[in-house]
Amino acid sequence: MRKFISYFGSLLGLLLTLQVQAKSLVIATSFSPETMNYIQNEWKEIYPEQHIRLINRTVSSLERLLTQPNIENVDLVLSSSPFLFQQLQQQQVLLSLPDHLQQHDKWVPLQLRQTTTAVAFSGYGIFYNKKLLKERNLSIPTDWNSLLHPDYFNSVLMSSPSRSGSNHIMLEMLLQQRGWNEGWTDFLTLSRNFSLISSRSFNVADKVKAGLAVAGMSIDTYALNQSAHSDVGFVYFPHSIASPTFVAIHRSSEHVEDAMAFIAFLLSERGQKMVAARNFAKYPLNSLDAQDSLYMEQQKLLNEPLLDYDRLLAREYLVKKLFDVAITFRLAQLKEAWHALNEKEKKIGKKLTALRAELTAMPLSEAQANDKNFLAQLKNNRTFALAQERKWAEFFQGQINKVLLAIEEQ
Repeated sequence: MRKFISYFGSLLGLLLTLQVQAKSLVIATSFSPETMNYIQNEWKEIYPEQHIRLINRTVSSLERLLTQPNIENVDLVLSSSPFLFQQLQQQQVLLSLPDHLQQHDKWVPLQLRQTTTAVAFSGYGIFYNKKLLKERNLSIPTDWNSLLHPDYFNSVLMSSPSRSGSNHIMLEMLLQQRGWNEGWTDFLTLSRNFSLISSRSFNVADKVKAGLAVAGMSIDTYALNQSAHSDVGFVYFPHSIASPTFVAIHRSSEHVEDAMAFIAFLLSERGQKMVAARNFAKYPLNSLDAQDSLYMEQQKLLNEPLLDYDRLLAREYLVKKLFDVAITFRLAQLKEAWHALNEKEKKIGKKLTALRAELTAMPLSEAQANDKNFLAQLKNNRTFALAQERKWAEFFQGQINKVLLAIEEQ
């Protein structure tokens, strides 16, 4: 009898679990559990009978998961990575959205507008540790050029674009605003002040907050989460773009109507207020009240020219690989070369412009970087891509060796 009761209890528990799962809206997301828990609670106030089940993964992990042919039921995909949505759309795993859910299509890359919509946005800037700035008598950084100051040596953090989609977008923003050559010159010059290349974008804010770096470049989400009395400050880049948060419905969804209701909720007045709260830490696409402390910055970000997403998506592989080959994989050697060059310049009392140009030279032109045939080969032909990467590695190593040798001979 006891065995029967135990068996019956287990069966009842299983049935209840299955019933909950059947009513659950499954969201695959690259956002943190803390952020998504806040959304869950807001949603349950409106639909108390419907649970949200989360799949929290990195963007690359989500891409692998969501393109599997035998994937479990997933209803929605929520992320700030246009690269993820491009891959999912190319694999035809996203459903088309009705017109009423595409009210912010201006912020969605043209090739994604049929399946994807924008619900919020972020900006980019510089975190800084107030205490360390004071100790080093440094002014608050205001732009890229601020971080090039020699006093920031070994004190600046950022993530590699191959590990952080948001930092990839930030890098592309600089390349588009300043041009291919000048943009890479800035990053290769800034490399002398990098303490390390962080593995994830959220690590940048954590390390700056912990006093392990003076400043770090990142998305504003982590800054909007900080209290006004935090030891960490944040300043937007003068021409930061508005970087959207996207949502789409997966073709495996068994609750398409509920999924559309969830997107409509995010786009509603209540949903837009929710994304602006510190728990979610994004800007709403709907205009904030003019009295809101974030209103001026929201309007400034919204009025900046849009990123060229066609260019961003087309040269995704190129920019990721170039950054790692040029900076991530040889950061110690780059810093050694820059340090030797700076010491030599101090000694002779002038800048060695020609040697600086050697350290910031690139192995391919802007025309090549935008050549569709070249980019297609780089993305789709593994043999060609590896040959190019070897060529780049030899180029950058050769430039470093050339500069160190020239300094010794002077």
